[in-house]
Amino acid sequence: MNNPTDNHGKTVLVTGATGNQGGAVARHLLADGWHVRALVRDDSAPAAAALAAAGAELVRGDLDDRASLDAAIRGAYGVYSVQSANDNEIAQGKNVADAAKAADVRHLVYSSVGGVESQNRFYVEHGWGPIDKWQIEEHLRGLGVPATILRPAGFMEDFTSPARFFQNGSLNVPWHDDLVMQLVAIDDIGAFAALAFAEPEVYLGKAMEITGDRLTAPQIADALSTAAGRQVPHTQIPIEVLWEHNPEVAKVFTWANETYYDTDLAPLRKAHAALMDFGTWLERSGKPRLLAQLESVPA
Repeated sequence: MNNPTDNHGKTVLVTGATGNQGGAVARHLLADGWHVRALVRDDSAPAAAALAAAGAELVRGDLDDRASLDAAIRGAYGVYSVQSANDNEIAQGKNVADAAKAADVRHLVYSSVGGVESQNRFYVEHGWGPIDKWQIEEHLRGLGVPATILRPAGFMEDFTSPARFFQNGSLNVPWHDDLVMQLVAIDDIGAFAALAFAEPEVYLGKAMEITGDRLTAPQIADALSTAAGRQVPHTQIPIEVLWEHNPEVAKVFTWANETYYDTDLAPLRKAHAALMDFGTWLERSGKPRLLAQLESVPA
C-alpha cells in the first residue's frame, strides 16, 4: 500500500470501474486514500453498489458519450482509462483522452496490452493494420496528456475461465508448448495503477510492461494440476481452427507463436514486492475458480 497521506483526497476517475481491471484499480486507490469517482452506466447494478459501499463516488456516464465524460472528469486530478475490446474501442479510448486533455487532468493512466509494440509491428508487416490499443497510445502521445501507460500481460484469471482457455477440465491453448507466456493477476494491475498515481515523479511519461510470471503451457497445466490435486491435461488448438472461426483472435496468436515478447520481472518485483506469480495467485484466489470448473468433470 502507498502512503494515503500523500493523496489528500485527490479525485481519480476510474473507467470500467464495475469490471475486473477497473474494479481492482478502484479498490487499490481507495485503500491508498484517494477519492475514487467510479464511472458506471447503471448505478443500481450490484457491482456499482459494492463500489459505493466501499467509499467510491458513483457517476453515470458512457465511453461513447463525450459530454458525459466531460462531466465525470471535471475537477479530477487523475483518470484511469481502460476499454474492452469492441468495435468502438478506439473512439472510446480517444474520448477519454480528449476529455482528460480538455479538463487539464494532471495524470492519466491508460491500460494498453502487453507486447503492444511487437504486436503492432507484426500486424503492420502482415498488412493487418495497427492494433486498436496502439492507436490509442499514439493518440495520447500526440495530445501531450501527462500519462503513464500500463501494458498488462495475459490475465492469470483466463486460465481458469471456460470462456477463455479452460474447458471440460482441460487447458486448451492456441500456442506451441515452448512459448513462454507472460501472465499477470488482475489485482496486480490495480496495484501498479495505484503506484503510478502515487509516484508521478517516477511513472509519468513511462510505458510499463506488467507481468507477474513467465510460463509455458505445460508449466501452466502442471501448476493447475498441483492446485487441483488431480491431473489437468492440456491441448494445443490448431491455429487453423481459429482462422476459420475467429480471425481476430487468430491474428493475436499467430503473432504470439511467431514473435511475441518477453519481460524482465526483477524491476517489477522491486517496485511491487507483493507481485504474484501463478502459483501464489492460484493459492490466493484462483484455486476456488479452478475447482468450481472441475466439479462436473470426472477425474
